[in-house]
Amino acid sequence: MKVLVTGGSGFIGSHVVDQLVEAGHKPVIYDRLPSPFRDDIQTELGELSDLTMLELAMSGCDAVMHLAAAADVNEVAKMPVESEAANARGTLNVLEAARGAGVKRVIYASTIWVYTGESGERVDEESNLGMPNHLYTASKLAGEMYCRSYNELYDLEFTVLRFGIPYGPRARPAAVVPAFVGKAMDGQPLTVAGAGDQSRRFVYVEDLASGCVKALDPVAANRTYNLVSDSSVTILEIAELVQELVAPTGIEYTEQRTADYVGVEVSGVRAEEELGWTAETSFADGVSRYVEWRREDEALAPVSLQSSTAAVATKSISDAVLRVRKSTATALAYAVGSLAILTAYVIAIDSLGLPDAQVGTLAVTMSAALGVFLSIELLWSNPKTRTLSAITASLISAAFVFAVLTPWGHKMFHLATPSRSVIILTITGVALVIALASAGISLARRRGLIAEGARARA
Repeated sequence: MKVLVTGGSGFIGSHVVDQLVEAGHKPVIYDRLPSPFRDDIQTELGELSDLTMLELAMSGCDAVMHLAAAADVNEVAKMPVESEAANARGTLNVLEAARGAGVKRVIYASTIWVYTGESGERVDEESNLGMPNHLYTASKLAGEMYCRSYNELYDLEFTVLRFGIPYGPRARPAAVVPAFVGKAMDGQPLTVAGAGDQSRRFVYVEDLASGCVKALDPVAANRTYNLVSDSSVTILEIAELVQELVAPTGIEYTEQRTADYVGVEVSGVRAEEELGWTAETSFADGVSRYVEWRREDEALAPVSLQSSTAAVATKSISDAVLRVRKSTATALAYAVGSLAILTAYVIAIDSLGLPDAQVGTLAVTMSAALGVFLSIELLWSNPKTRTLSAITASLISAAFVFAVLTPWGHKMFHLATPSRSVIILTITGVALVIALASAGISLARRRGLIAEGARARA
């Protein structure tokens, strides 16, 4: 089975890709960056906001594993608009692209944060969901509702997987287990919010990835599953375990976080009965494996922190320069190619015997339209170059108005007032060069040659 994995270069996604390969499937990664863990997998680079790119990436796929999301609840609270765009609208785009590409099913990564209630209350997939008290929960729940709506309206199959709290190798540093382990390794005390009695249903990432692969089974169509372990762990228990495995650095208590997950008891019985899946790795074993992986990973880094920091900074600068060079070179290539097409079109029109003044008017109009299109298409998507894009487009438009629409411009550049035939030929030529330029730019974005804004990963 060919499966597109959004966020396939990230923490959970990379493990899902590994297990898809082991299960005999053919994964395709869709992410903002190539995978640092696999270079043997087809990878399509793009945004969740790019509907065209998503649909192209899904071509020939049987299913989509939609894992990409803004997953750090603290970052979601800091950037609500961007997070909503990634989680809710990003999911809507994935569903719409799947419908357009003829994909049979979308498997959606949700979260057990959708469950609200009193601490210790037991819930399952049939439990009523209350109003969410965190934007992260609201945005993920919106994705679940979109999945059900697309099934009702367009008969697109879905599977909702409500993840427990994932942990394990490749985890983002801000997550609770990596953060505690990192502090303990640095000899710093561990920070616990409140009394540390908030409970979590954690799930080891390799177990979680196994559940994702099992969800491709036909029995999972239009079903919802909790992928969780069979026991809860409190934040204080995590801190104590990390101190036992790494170093006894002490614990500092801070104020309770607002809108924190209360820690209801989430049942994973349905996944066991229908998918044959359970979380096989105990929390203590999983954290021990993570600590071992973390130590091995850091052992491969330079011994000197200063040299390591310098190396990271140098690599970041080099990567940034390379992206700028690629983007600039690609932009110039398509600009030159489009101008060549424009020139060939003008020469062909000139061969029809039109007066030179009318041919000149046609050429100026097409050049202005192409210039405005390229300046907006290539520069506007990046917030850092939007001002440049607006200025460039305005200057080109002003020059066009002066040259073609004023008597002084006619005299200066020997142009004619456009006739009906010239207007028709101009519109045809503008449509031709813009269509070809747009196709070229879309291909460049698909291949990652034109850098774009922030994208979500899982």
